[in-house]
Amino acid sequence: MGSIRRTNHSRLTMKYTNIVYESTHIGLEANTIHNNIPYFFLFYELDTKSKEHLRIIIDYFKNKRLAFLFYETSKGYHVLSPALLTLRQWDNMRKELKELDLNYYHNLAIRLDRKKGDSDNCIWSNWSEQYEYSNSLNMLRIFEKKFNCELPCNDMVKTKLFYVQYHQTRIRNELAFN
Repeated sequence: MGSIRRTNHSRLTMKYTNIVYESTHIGLEANTIHNNIPYFFLFYELDTKSKEHLRIIIDYFKNKRLAFLFYETSKGYHVLSPALLTLRQWDNMRKELKELDLNYYHNLAIRLDRKKGDSDNCIWSNWSEQYEYSNSLNMLRIFEKKFNCELPCNDMVKTKLFYVQYHQTRIRNELAFN
């Protein structure tokens, strides 16, 4: 955990100690298949609690007329759309989001499991016109179960989802006492 030291005056001292550990998570990959055709989901992970940055991202998804949900995480927000995007649409949108330069992590997967500090609620918004985009029923069902809610949507289709297990190295600061 760290070394504890005593001063010449024999009083209790504190020392910050870094503990490195690894956490394992399950994620939903950004690719999917419908009728043997590959499609992609648009994910955005914002690692800041800035309401202004969140508003910019929400406006982006609205202007693209996507159905989407977002929720607060321990570090910021996750914004994701169940819309089935072609490779070209998805790639163009990811490039546009990256150009906004808002602490963007270009997600190829979005974490499904909960972390301490994640919200128990999500906000759902559907800006797509009927038949403009098909939306993944399977993806929506996962988030309905995660947040214990209903996410009504037009043009839902069954899709094949892909999952990934990944590891993140973490550092935790702790106080050592003596």
